[in-house]
Amino acid sequence: MSDGPAGELTTAQVAEHLGVKVQTVYAYVSRGVLAPVRRDPRIGSLFDVREVQSVAGGPGRSGRRRTGVAEDVRTAITEIGPGSLAYRGSDVRRLAGAATFEEVRDLLVGLPAPAPDGGGEQLDRVMSALPPATPVLDRFKHAVLVAAGTDPGRHDRSPAAFASAGARCAGVMAASVSGMPSRPAGDAGLAASLSAYLPGVPLDLLDMVLVLLADHDLATSTTAVRVAVSAGSDAYSCLLAGLAAADSPVHVAASLAVVDWLRAALRDPQQALDTALVRGRPPGFGHLVYTEQDPRAQLLLDRFEHGTGDPAPWAAVRHLEAELLERRDWVLTVDVALALLVLTHDLPRDAGVALFACARTAGWTAHAVEELAAPAMRFRLRGVYTGTR
Repeated sequence: MSDGPAGELTTAQVAEHLGVKVQTVYAYVSRGVLAPVRRDPRIGSLFDVREVQSVAGGPGRSGRRRTGVAEDVRTAITEIGPGSLAYRGSDVRRLAGAATFEEVRDLLVGLPAPAPDGGGEQLDRVMSALPPATPVLDRFKHAVLVAAGTDPGRHDRSPAAFASAGARCAGVMAASVSGMPSRPAGDAGLAASLSAYLPGVPLDLLDMVLVLLADHDLATSTTAVRVAVSAGSDAYSCLLAGLAAADSPVHVAASLAVVDWLRAALRDPQQALDTALVRGRPPGFGHLVYTEQDPRAQLLLDRFEHGTGDPAPWAAVRHLEAELLERRDWVLTVDVALALLVLTHDLPRDAGVALFACARTAGWTAHAVEELAAPAMRFRLRGVYTGTR
């Protein structure tokens, strides 16, 4: 075959991309809506992919729904606005500080989950075998594997089994870094399980953080969970898919870079501002979804303002927030608030990562349960070939 330039589609590919019949593509050509860029005697007309994409997004063009398109995933779990976040219709501003993480998890999942009963000695042995410097997300992955291996009903794909597995995973993940039992005594919840790893932080503040991070619609890691569910995986494998996608410097692990940046910024806020204005957006500023404010960050910063301790770090963050929003439209994200929590309480550098991942087990479980009701294998994406012909 001849070598054609990248970005050309055959008539059949155009029809698939637009969600129409081949005869409709011919009609578009006859009406001047589309024009072939060249013709190959062996494969027929070839069209510029950019022109096809412009037709696909034109007025009145909806086409048929295509398998695997993220915008087609209907969900009743979380709603995000330019500056708002709600779980099943409940604004996080009302939930934070008023509801426990466990209550919010049950709200998101739609099913109550039993108290987790963790991996016990098996978890201790696995954690002891890991190198001391093993990153927190790697510890969590091993903990989930322990939870899977100790669950006789691992392959039960009922909603109730998924809800139970999600709670077990959160428990063993917390236990893997805190050294506490994955099933705390009494009515203590996930915040209490994490308290040994995050000493000095009030339990109600830990619970508030977990509530605010419980879900965020179809983030990359959540999409990975839903894909695994659609493929027929068990609950633990689905949560491992979420952890794998979360283990990225631009997703949950982004917290680490923000801690490092904020540590220096608190020492010299003006220098941090000058550098940002010259070199570009610093870690923790600018968001893909929020264009007005990140409500999670604002709720935490408001809490820090009224907390005890040195007000200077909070004031420095508010100053940087105001200047970068005014001058560059960069919204301060929850990662900055988490980094402030880490630094002001002298927590481990990866404390924000641990909180984020443990909290997100609630949202991952909720989306997994919702995905169980959807057609299997619906995320089979189709590539639009634009290479050498």
